[in-house]
Amino acid sequence: MPQYTPEEQRNIDAANSLFEAEPEDKSSLFAEDAVWWNGLPFVRGPGVTEHKGIDAIRDILTGAGTPRSSNSGVDSYDLTTSTHEDVVVLADGDYVVRQHTFRAKTHGGQDYANVYCFVFRFNPGGKIQYLTEHWNTWHANNVLLNNFTIEPAHPEG
Repeated sequence: MPQYTPEEQRNIDAANSLFEAEPEDKSSLFAEDAVWWNGLPFVRGPGVTEHKGIDAIRDILTGAGTPRSSNSGVDSYDLTTSTHEDVVVLADGDYVVRQHTFRAKTHGGQDYANVYCFVFRFNPGGKIQYLTEHWNTWHANNVLLNNFTIEPAHPEG
């Protein structure tokens, strides 16, 4: 088991708490001018992968579990059903890497599972300054963002 400095352990604890019950306001883990990079350019609008500032990050944190209308084609996880398995966490200086398998039910009733790898960079005050989120975006897009119900033909009227 690696020996971590007190700062590295503080950063590990903060990274892990992003996926735990506490703190309730996850945005408190981030610096005001933090950036969250997500490779799926549909999280906050077409083409956007860098989400800059605490307000943009709050939108990501609260939007992930928000139910969508059934005709929007967008589904989201029910965060009350989420679990994290096969967790690996490593730290080196200001960086923490966390990989895990995430599972949840979606608000639309689908089973969702994906492997995520987060790379955190912390500022000297122990706040997340830059977060890089890696995941199988093809799978997420197919399950969460390309989820349209087939409308049957109505040939009689």
